[in-house]
Amino acid sequence: MLETISSQLTSPTAALFSEKTRDRILASSLVLFNQRGFSRVTTASIAQHTGVLEGSLWYHFNTKKDILAVHIQLLRKVFLTENKQANSTDVETIVRGIFCSYDLIWDFRYILRDDFQKSLAEGELVLETVQKINNSLDQWAVGRIQHSYKNGLLKLNPKEIENLSEITLVIGRYWLDFSNKKYPDASDESLRTKGLSHIFTVLQPYLSPEAKMIITRMMDKR
Repeated sequence: MLETISSQLTSPTAALFSEKTRDRILASSLVLFNQRGFSRVTTASIAQHTGVLEGSLWYHFNTKKDILAVHIQLLRKVFLTENKQANSTDVETIVRGIFCSYDLIWDFRYILRDDFQKSLAEGELVLETVQKINNSLDQWAVGRIQHSYKNGLLKLNPKEIENLSEITLVIGRYWLDFSNKKYPDASDESLRTKGLSHIFTVLQPYLSPEAKMIITRMMDKR
């Protein structure tokens, strides 16, 4: 069961979950929240998807928001791990870090969708946490553009950095919402790859020859 669920997640995220019931619930709910949206998923559907009784789910989590809180913890943990070399000046390391980080964002994309925060009540602590992680990931994306520019991956006028960062963010965020609606029958893997392709299409005119070569090679392996 876990193997089937994990096949819909990238390997760093799938590795977070064991065969224990609690982890299976976390993995199943992550897949369902991504596919259907947080507000459209019930605890009963999570239990059914996991292959456990709803009472077993309640033993581990009282509400969906308790599951959300753990998902946020996991995203932070694995994102920090994948960005240990964020300050590297090596072109391939920088590009690989962007690829890996995008994969993680995709695996937890329900948290980053624009309509998700509307399903949480104003003033809730969990809403503040969600807003903070969204802001921090936006800052990370802007930081990657700036870091890429400083290390020669992007060739552009410094005055264009802010606009390019905002355009990249708009495309990346919109794709998290739009992709499943546009291509409801497409696999998560193909949509994830297509999202990366859109981002690099925007960056393409500014990429150095070395960065273009590395990105093309990595995209071809997907």
